[in-house]
Amino acid sequence: MKRACFVGLFCVAAFARLNPFEPIDHSGDRNDSGAFPPRQLEEISIDLPPSSRALREIKITHQENDGSISTINRKVDRSIDWRAPLRLDQPNAEKLPRKTGSFAPIDELESIGRVKFFVAGDAMKFQTQDRLIRSFFLPRPSRIALDFNSSVPLEPIAVKLKEGYFTQIEISFHETFYRVTVTLDSYYPYAIESVSEGYLLGLN
Repeated sequence: MKRACFVGLFCVAAFARLNPFEPIDHSGDRNDSGAFPPRQLEEISIDLPPSSRALREIKITHQENDGSISTINRKVDRSIDWRAPLRLDQPNAEKLPRKTGSFAPIDELESIGRVKFFVAGDAMKFQTQDRLIRSFFLPRPSRIALDFNSSVPLEPIAVKLKEGYFTQIEISFHETFYRVTVTLDSYYPYAIESVSEGYLLGLN
């Protein structure tokens, strides 16, 4: 009887402990290349076999912002030179993260001393002297978690944002770091870049 009680108390204590590393569920969300989220397209080169003489059709499979998969089929019917690789790129695409636009502070989080938050369209700026030690993506709902090194305690807070790409910011403290979790209104590829005043998160 005592053994059963001890096991039960151990289980309660184990599950009650705050786990700072929430598991990342990639099932059904990982793309064929294994990258998650995928990197921004730069250039893809496709070598043709020597027997190729004509390009009849191009098939493109893409992911929508809700996570669903769609396909575009485009008839071509053009002769080709097999010695020249086919290339796919987006020469006019904006590189992430974007730095243009006027950033406005998030007033609901002005009371936090260690980090300040600013938003400009699809970009969010974190003004802080703390170092970003890791970041990762969490699906369903789409969230980006950023961990900053600091042993100074912070009160947990969650603030819903009224409009835009970012719908909520949640801050939690975990002894040697604090976590900023940004919830998005949909799935977007993203990039994080170090800037002079802190860090910049850009969505695509």
